Amino acid sequence: MNTIKTFRFWLEPDSEIPAFKRLAWEQVDTSIRDVLMNGVHPWFTTHDGYDVHPSLLEAFLTRFNAETVKLAALEPFGYCHDVCAPQLYAYGRVARFERTLALIQKDVYFVDDLPYLQLLHLAKQRLHEVWRHGMARTLAERAYPVFQELRRFLKSKDKRIKLAGYSDLDQYDLGRILSIDDFEGRDSLLIFEAMPALNFRKATFLDTVTDHHGRLQVVSDIRKVTLTLIPESPDYVHLIWHVERDGETCCFRPDIGSSMARRRTAAAFANQWRTHGGRLCFETNMERVSEMVERGIVAPSFPTLQYAYDASGPKATAEVADNQIPAYFIGGFSGRKSNSETLREILRAYGVSMTGNKEKLLGKLAALAAREYATHCPELDAYFSRHRFVRISTTPSYAERLPVLEEEPLLRSLLLTMYAMKHLRGDAILDVTHDNTAYTDEQLAFALVTG
Repeated sequence: MNTIKTFRFWLEPDSEIPAFKRLAWEQVDTSIRDVLMNGVHPWFTTHDGYDVHPSLLEAFLTRFNAETVKLAALEPFGYCHDVCAPQLYAYGRVARFERTLALIQKDVYFVDDLPYLQLLHLAKQRLHEVWRHGMARTLAERAYPVFQELRRFLKSKDKRIKLAGYSDLDQYDLGRILSIDDFEGRDSLLIFEAMPALNFRKATFLDTVTDHHGRLQVVSDIRKVTLTLIPESPDYVHLIWHVERDGETCCFRPDIGSSMARRRTAAAFANQWRTHGGRLCFETNMERVSEMVERGIVAPSFPTLQYAYDASGPKATAEVADNQIPAYFIGGFSGRKSNSETLREILRAYGVSMTGNKEKLLGKLAALAAREYATHCPELDAYFSRHRFVRISTTPSYAERLPVLEEEPLLRSLLLTMYAMKHLRGDAILDVTHDNTAYTDEQLAFALVTG
């Protein structure tokens, strides 16, 4: 079964501050129907980890950084800043989109609503939970970065404190001496120290990038897909279909170029899957497209899927052959210009005596040709009765060897020449019903081999 991957998103409570939520996700299988009909994003990466569709990241961040998903009460304080894509290259072959998700998961809280005073209240509540010497010292040092100011502040809280340097701070339990109320009015400091992350988005953000199942979706539907035939046998022909969907109807166009093998494969494929259309370009329904993908007959890809702009993508191509009539040639045969050894080899193959000089060898070859001609004449009559031929003066470049008598490689050209000469009417039309009886088969064969 051939499946397509996508992402499913949800929000789950933060482990430290349950009032806030964190982004969570997993990769799940989806169907070609959901991709095309519902716009579910098909997730593919290259072998070295790059996103096959890099425009997804741009579209995702455009929605993430939109003003409509930022919290109006917090944005003036800098708590809804934009998230940028990470660097292009990274170790570990993790795609940029996945690295961006990890960045959002680590640095962004999701809430339904959060007034500033509630954020401050949560920050103080969080500090109360973790209030210790270390936290109190950190707040004090950041509130009073100059040592003399820090010492005056601490002595105002406990006159017994004696400080000669920063190393003396750990001699006292500042968590007992100080309280959160001592930092009243330093709201940003309290929020900064209390919150592991200081970037907020509305929980409704997920509605802008997912369908009702939580699957990744940034467009309502996808209308184009490329389907590549998957190898099933050693005689596999690489064939690509460019498919465009209109409702439930999918229009298939093959990319066959000048290849006759692709043309034949495309015709057979169309005959199997079409519901309407012609021999090569055809239409079928989504049900059949789903079947061919799920059965692993074709592999889907989406070279035209581009969220940043409209992309036309690759086009199907086919070269239409010029109108032409098939042409054939007979080819040369052994005779007077051949050496004696070549003539003997032919005679030996048919069990004929090979003694004598070249003139006698040519006579024996002519007698052999006449005998074989009589044997194969019914086969030749049958072939040339089914196929009509005319003789032309010049052999075209695309001409092929006549596909007959292939089991007689040593004599086929001589026998075909004899047949043509005996059945040519007016030296132009090969007519099986016309038989030139002005000479015998052996006389004709001898005339041909002696020139």
